[in-house]
Amino acid sequence: MVRLYRGDINQSKVYSTDPVGMAVKWEKEGAHLLHIVDLSAAFGKGDDHMGTIGEILGTVKIPVQVGGGIRSVEKARELIKMGAARVIVGTRSIEEEFLNDLVDSIGAERVAVGVDTINGVVAVKGWTTKTDLRGDDFVLYLNSKGIKWVIYTDISRDGTMQGPNIAAMRHFADLHGINFIASGGVSSLDDLKRLKQEAPFVWGVIAGKALYEKTFSVKEANTILDS
Repeated sequence: MVRLYRGDINQSKVYSTDPVGMAVKWEKEGAHLLHIVDLSAAFGKGDDHMGTIGEILGTVKIPVQVGGGIRSVEKARELIKMGAARVIVGTRSIEEEFLNDLVDSIGAERVAVGVDTINGVVAVKGWTTKTDLRGDDFVLYLNSKGIKWVIYTDISRDGTMQGPNIAAMRHFADLHGINFIASGGVSSLDDLKRLKQEAPFVWGVIAGKALYEKTFSVKEANTILDS
């Protein structure tokens, strides 16, 4: 299991070489959902990890969402067939034809779009390339396309333990039909309390480094978020 710092593949830390074992660990500790990103596929470096992902999907019982390098409808369908609750698309989601084909093929409920931003601008290709598209505008577009799940990440916060960008997410409070998952920078139980209080419309939170660094436990997080 690897965590990046601000999306930089050159600033990574390996926490485990047993991803299946870690998936089982988080399930046993009470995680409601597993979030998996195949970094090799996302950055186009080396082989993908479909075999390992398939093993995780066949082992745990909780829902699993999978992202990283999903740039074809065929790969998305394969992951759903393997047992993924939904697939996460980023780079190709800005292409209207691809997004339409994906939704038609697997259904809107199975599609999560990663809205990954740097200074408010959408970044793609493993967070390495900025687009001209503003994150707020992209979310409105996804809402108009009937997308049900959005994972909103402020890349500048990811892996930094500096707290999530709640101010950016507040812009989406009045949107209907989208389940928002907050990602990037969550470092403490206080961060979770702030999200709960200041962005109550957020459906869920992705915590990575904070859990691996043991700043809080899954049980402690659930006590706050499920109340």
